[in-house]
Amino acid sequence: MNSRKKIPLGESSSLTNNPFSGLGSVSEGSASLPVAETPEKTPSSAVPEFFVERTRKGGWPLKLENRRGGKTVTVLDRVSGDTKALLKLLRQRCSAGGSEGDGRVEIQGDHIRVITALLEERHGKK
Repeated sequence: MNSRKKIPLGESSSLTNNPFSGLGSVSEGSASLPVAETPEKTPSSAVPEFFVERTRKGGWPLKLENRRGGKTVTVLDRVSGDTKALLKLLRQRCSAGGSEGDGRVEIQGDHIRVITALLEERHGKK
């Protein structure tokens, strides 16, 4: 038994009938395609809600830690609020991995200058 489909050949062959042949005659200006609308962000949702408490001397609670294998990690302590949003922002800004938990955010590598600039931009200088 032959299980192949037999395709009839002739004038109305599916190989010669192109369903997209009529699209070439449509100009760009006449075609109206539906456009998906993007919801506008409100100013309150655009800014992540997190806060970093300064040290007693007025600096940022940043330090470098050396881990196993000579790895350096930048640690930001005293973080409250949405630490996941802060971690996402820092990972994008520093182009590095990181983790968060227990009021602290860790970013892989030495990124004290970048994080300090970001915090001063966000919270202002004192």
